[in-house]
Amino acid sequence: MMSGAQYRDGGFLRMHVFIQSHANHRNATRRGLPWRRTARTSMSVATMIATTALVLVLVLALQANSALAVENAEAASGPPLSIAIFVSSRNDQCYDDGRVAAIKRLTMAEQERINASGGVHGRPLDIRFLDDARDEKKSVANMRSALGDPTQLAMIGLSGSSRGKAVFDAVGPEIGASQIPFLADLSVSGLFNGHTNVYSTRPSQDEVRAPVMVEFTRTIGYMRPAFLGRSGSVFSDALGDAIKKLQGEGNLAGDVRITSDGDKIAPDAISRAVEALQHSSPDILYVAIGSGAMPELMKALQAAGMAPALFITGRINTLPEEITKSYPNAIYQLAWDDLPEVYNNRIRKKIATTDPAQWVFEGAKVVSAPGWSKGECKERDASQPPDPLSSENLRAIGFGAQYADMVGLVATAARQAPRGTDINGLRAQIVKKLATDYATGSGAYKGSFENWSFATATRTATRMPFVVILPQGLGRTQLAPLQFVRARDGSLRQTQTLYLDIDMIKAHRIDENESSFFAEFYLSMRADEGSTLERIEFANAYIDPLSTRRQITIDTIHGGGASNAYPATMKIYKVSGRFLFSPELTDYPLDTQLFSIDLQPKSGDAPFIIQPPPLELRDQNMITDGWDPVAQYVGTDEDFVPVVDAFTHTPSVVPFYKASFSWLMKRQTTDYILRVVVPLGFILIVAYLSIFIPRSNFEAIVTIQVTALLSAVALYLALPTLASDSATLSDRMFVFVYMMVAVMIAISILRVNQYVASRKWMIWTLDTLHVVVLPILVAVAAFLVYGISVAMP
Repeated sequence: MMSGAQYRDGGFLRMHVFIQSHANHRNATRRGLPWRRTARTSMSVATMIATTALVLVLVLALQANSALAVENAEAASGPPLSIAIFVSSRNDQCYDDGRVAAIKRLTMAEQERINASGGVHGRPLDIRFLDDARDEKKSVANMRSALGDPTQLAMIGLSGSSRGKAVFDAVGPEIGASQIPFLADLSVSGLFNGHTNVYSTRPSQDEVRAPVMVEFTRTIGYMRPAFLGRSGSVFSDALGDAIKKLQGEGNLAGDVRITSDGDKIAPDAISRAVEALQHSSPDILYVAIGSGAMPELMKALQAAGMAPALFITGRINTLPEEITKSYPNAIYQLAWDDLPEVYNNRIRKKIATTDPAQWVFEGAKVVSAPGWSKGECKERDASQPPDPLSSENLRAIGFGAQYADMVGLVATAARQAPRGTDINGLRAQIVKKLATDYATGSGAYKGSFENWSFATATRTATRMPFVVILPQGLGRTQLAPLQFVRARDGSLRQTQTLYLDIDMIKAHRIDENESSFFAEFYLSMRADEGSTLERIEFANAYIDPLSTRRQITIDTIHGGGASNAYPATMKIYKVSGRFLFSPELTDYPLDTQLFSIDLQPKSGDAPFIIQPPPLELRDQNMITDGWDPVAQYVGTDEDFVPVVDAFTHTPSVVPFYKASFSWLMKRQTTDYILRVVVPLGFILIVAYLSIFIPRSNFEAIVTIQVTALLSAVALYLALPTLASDSATLSDRMFVFVYMMVAVMIAISILRVNQYVASRKWMIWTLDTLHVVVLPILVAVAAFLVYGISVAMP
């Protein structure tokens, strides 16, 4: 294969040969040699160039089509493998929460990706959605339908502890006997303890949720905890029993269970519960009665002269703001996603680098919802565009991402079975991988959106929650100062929340080929005990290959403590240096790139989680060279270090959290338009106008067109080289111009061909193609490029 320099040299050599040949033709004409011969020679040279260009285009197209055909043939061969996905739509909400829509779209996208890459040993995946509409009888019927499919590779879903209990009570033995891998969405692990083929994507109620709630309140210093739940609710009863067991006999100040009728709790039942709690005077109350009843409970507690801190199982953000503002104590919750001011970094990055409108799932009006007829539903402001970053929409994306990751996990595990393994062998392989390669502490499946591992004892996902607090009077939620992570022995380890912010001053000297940029910023953190920059590593800081040190400089502006200039509770540093990023150049020069400062613990023994201030309070101003800031956000991601004991061959993983302060910036295109787009436009115009020269001047026509083609090639070679693994938009634009000019050359040659010239309809067709069709193609291409520029953030 020729190097780039050799290719360019060869190109210039061929250009020289053509120009010399053309000069010889002119000299021959001047010497009186026959014109027909020189024209024929000129025509042959032009024909050779045009034919070569067209052949190259055709070869590339055929290669792409053949590769796609081979890929599709591999993906489509063999009988399909089914995956049943259980969803629960609902029509009782005023507006659709978007969860089912997100599940369907993201899992189907994952199915297409898997099938395009060969499926499972050439057998495509066929996803079936089974909707129970939140009805227990339909849940049971859907499970029986899935179990009866002989091609069923795995089952995914089934949320709701009550529906889960109904299913396992009705067909539990059949689920276990089928040995079909079942990745449920249940938190009460007692429902499926006896079925070794059943795993859950939720953390265990007994092993995670209850222990974190009890350990947190105990560490904070609450002395008289009490529990308030719903009698007959599988979820609430399991949580209450677990908390009671963990607190120890006699250490729970009160345990009140409300009897409810369906999803509704009568106000008098809440009043009786508050009256029962008055005798115990709890200082914190664990509440598991559902978000709908929380406003009435908070009003009743204040009316009774009680205001204990609340640790709820729902979400604080769903409670009415006027209720939470007036409540005179702190409110806590557990959160696995939808953290205050912090996003799932993988999901947020996908939203940031693609069309955000594609990620809107929540918000469709549910006309059949009873609230509309009762007057309880309120019309939303139609002038406000849908927000993909709204709390409810992000939760919908989280659900869809979870199901999509499970589809990927199933396919990845099944592919590790020998080729030709039957359906029973594939099922057994998936269950085996869940128990070994994806077992907590031994390994993890790195999905597109999250990492997944499962506890061996409970077969539930190992996902540690974050404690979120709404402090009294603050008006917004934030991560609590104290958090917990799971140690290797299964115990809970305390970790700390670092209240930290990065104020970007300048981002410059951006080099796509080196995948690096220089940044200057201020880093400020709250001066709590243990909050020190010594714990933090700038994970994407550039490492000097000579000194093996990171190319950053840190200056201490204020070390905390009393000061006339700086807040006593803050530590402030100025950091400057070179950082790495991952350029995506497919849409260059209309691209939008993501630049980030990644923070992670220096030691696995000292993990932490970052809590930034609200976005509206962060500085939005920054200096950039050739880029326009679009947005900024803070994301978090769980990463892990895989290690293998070389002596025992025992694999292990060491998980840790890392945070990314990210800036989305769009490239300025003025320079590119002036240096590239405008010259290319003139080249096309000149080549286009040559058709209006009389056909008798064929040599002049072809000379102009070939010169235009060579000018486009020279312009492309003069551009800075980008180290991109795929063709950029700029590359595709130049190839399009080459094709247009090559077609013009071919048309010019055909117009002087004796066979064509003798047929007027052929001449008319060629003229129409050149004069009308080619400009339309150019206009369509320009419109598509414009659409890309508008769609990008």
